[in-house]
Amino acid sequence: MPNSNLTPQPFWQPAVKRAEIWRSLLGLFLIHLAFFAATFGIILVGARSIGVTPQGIVAANTPAKAMVFFATFLGYHLGLWLVTRYLHKRPYRSLFGALGRVNWRHFLFGLLAAWTLSAITSGLEATGLFPVPEGGEIETIQNMPLMIWVMLLVPTVALIFIQIMAEELVFRGYLLQQLRARFSSVWIWAVVPSLIFGTLHFDPGTYGVNAYFYVLHTSVVGIILALITIQTGNIGAAAGLHMANNAMLLVLGNAGSLDGLSLYLTTPQLDGPFVGISIVMQTISMVVAFVIWRHMTRQKANAASIDVEELQNPPKDTN
Repeated sequence: MPNSNLTPQPFWQPAVKRAEIWRSLLGLFLIHLAFFAATFGIILVGARSIGVTPQGIVAANTPAKAMVFFATFLGYHLGLWLVTRYLHKRPYRSLFGALGRVNWRHFLFGLLAAWTLSAITSGLEATGLFPVPEGGEIETIQNMPLMIWVMLLVPTVALIFIQIMAEELVFRGYLLQQLRARFSSVWIWAVVPSLIFGTLHFDPGTYGVNAYFYVLHTSVVGIILALITIQTGNIGAAAGLHMANNAMLLVLGNAGSLDGLSLYLTTPQLDGPFVGISIVMQTISMVVAFVIWRHMTRQKANAASIDVEELQNPPKDTN
């Protein structure tokens, strides 16, 4: 991933002029107000259009229900646009970073990094070194015909992109910029928002005791994504990592958990030890990968600074 030294100004620079706490809290409230209002409208219209009850949309267990569910995240983008424009007097595109756009090279790096980590952890799980799933092998079933899945792929990817960008722009865009512009402590601008982000994923009804591991995982990932975003000066890498994670559900999802758009489904016991260990392994792999990346970028930055110093102060010829 390119070094953040290439970024013309810090990621949080667009928020500096209006970073008052009251303004940020009000903005966060208004963003969610717009989200819930839009979600209510989209679910009502979507449910009537496909002939189901509004409560049925939340299950997202058919392609139509899942697509309506993902469309509700448009409300976040609406809220962000209104708040940045009228409350903070800055453009919506400033949430992407000082450049005002997504760095697609960073986005691609995030995609590839997430898929690589997923392949490694899946390979480790297949070695037999860890407890096998309850009842033996996990069953894999086809969820929909291949041709229907292919026909839905482009709009589905677009909707998932809308969803992940909404979450990234709220937590690693708006909230991160506003807090970092006000505070220098990593505990305030990275850890606290990530703990909130992780807590929002708490679902003991689905995951049982593994819900705590899932909250830990999403919180740690949130901290890593915040640090990467600050380091690179752009939302691209975090969005790529998030997109890769969610897009994998299109190929292989968990039965009973947002499975309406998956081509294949597995049937693990989500509250069992196998899933818990899998979540912990993913968390550890993310931390290790981040530490390696951080070390490599620091080495490159040190080497670059040495090169610049040598150019500015060339050794004198003693001959």
